[in-house]
Amino acid sequence: MIIVRRTYVPNPGEGTTLLKLIKQVNTAFETNGLPKLNISKTYSGYHGTIITDQLWDSIFEYEKSRDKVRSTKEITSIFKNIYGILDSTHHTEILSLVD
Repeated sequence: MIIVRRTYVPNPGEGTTLLKLIKQVNTAFETNGLPKLNISKTYSGYHGTIITDQLWDSIFEYEKSRDKVRSTKEITSIFKNIYGILDSTHHTEILSLVD
């Protein structure tokens, strides 16, 4: 299993909006048969930062999902709103689950 972790840092004053949009993405993912997001917010570091973790069976399964995500208007429309309030693009890490 792998964990795909994304870190989103909002522009000042946009933390609440970012969290709302990430929750909408989570709903859209689940509605479209994609794994749910585990959503966290930071209490240190950049203010308003949101981190999502998503479990996948393999890197292959994750890579296959990218085309589905990019072709699902319900998902891409939310991400267009997210990108407009970020300080910079999100940071993605892919972690290997040990146990």
